Amino acid sequence: MAAMDMNKMIKQLNDLIALDIDAVGAYEAAINRIDVESLRMNLREFQQDHERHIRDLSQVVRTLGGTPRQKPDAKGFILKGFTAVTSMMGTEAALQAMRGNENLTNRTYRNALNEEWGPEARAIIERNYMDEQRHLAFIEDVLRTRPWEQTPVQP
Repeated sequence: MAAMDMNKMIKQLNDLIALDIDAVGAYEAAINRIDVESLRMNLREFQQDHERHIRDLSQVVRTLGGTPRQKPDAKGFILKGFTAVTSMMGTEAALQAMRGNENLTNRTYRNALNEEWGPEARAIIERNYMDEQRHLAFIEDVLRTRPWEQTPVQP
């Protein structure tokens, strides 16, 4: 693999890491505003998935000789801020913001799979994409079934 190809791979992996860092912050903002404990538990699980994505992708970046991204970029602060502000309008608004975030994450991981990766990186990206599909399906289902309308508010 040529040096330029390696640099491109590291950059693309760091872009995915940045996206997952942004998602962790957005989930934190949403979790803090959702009243239904069962929904918060699911969102915490999804947040942990994003944290695992960061760890796994960071290991691949290190294996390739790169330095993994550690902090959110400006987009991450905007995404978290948007989610926090939107979440102030309640559970449904928080979930709608998270649906938008997960649509972006799904699209980005799907596009990443169009690139040529080594077997380890491809396996991680595929697994992460499967997580993203599961997150989005859950959020869309919850927005459709609206369980917060049937569940008493829990502190």
